[in-house]
Amino acid sequence: MQTKQAFAKSQGVSVPVVDSWIYRHGLPVLQIGRRIYINEQDFLDWLTCHKKTVNEKPEMSPHMAIPKRCRKNGIVDKIKKIY
Repeated sequence: MQTKQAFAKSQGVSVPVVDSWIYRHGLPVLQIGRRIYINEQDFLDWLTCHKKTVNEKPEMSPHMAIPKRCRKNGIVDKIKKIY
């Protein structure tokens, strides 16, 4: 169990990033008074639940709604070539 500052240093991130993980994304912590402690195993469990792939290509649906102005000027053909 580490304090928030020690945890941030061990993970190589800033304290505001850890604050964001706690208050916006629900990182489980133990708070005693003003001091916040983070358990390493709780962090690893939280991390596995919050992983997502960013560079994955979106699936092109044949029923995708395409505005008329895009269909008229050939953007649809360019999109199909990319995906």
